[in-house]
Amino acid sequence: MNINKLYDIADKENIPVINFKMQNKAIIGQIGKEYCIGLNYSKIDNSCEEKEILAEELGHYYTGSLYNSSMPFETVSRCENRANKWAYNVLIPYERLRKAILKRNR
Repeated sequence: MNINKLYDIADKENIPVINFKMQNKAIIGQIGKEYCIGLNYSKIDNSCEEKEILAEELGHYYTGSLYNSSMPFETVSRCENRANKWAYNVLIPYERLRKAILKRNR
């Protein structure tokens, strides 16, 4: 999936993606029922990294895996794993990965 499609997904879900200066590269926040993704573009090295980060932040939204810094490490880790799994499946769908592996093993 290309980066424009990820931005389209965010737009379809009414999730603004804004440039947000912070220590981290990205954050997703929720106020009431509204979501917003902040990307610190000054810390993102290239479009590939931007795509990976945006997919992971959308993964937090789609899996309901939001957390805050006061939550236990186990909870944070579980939320990150869910978001990353969603991102992996969107960026490289299982069938595409399977076909690539089979092709390489021939």
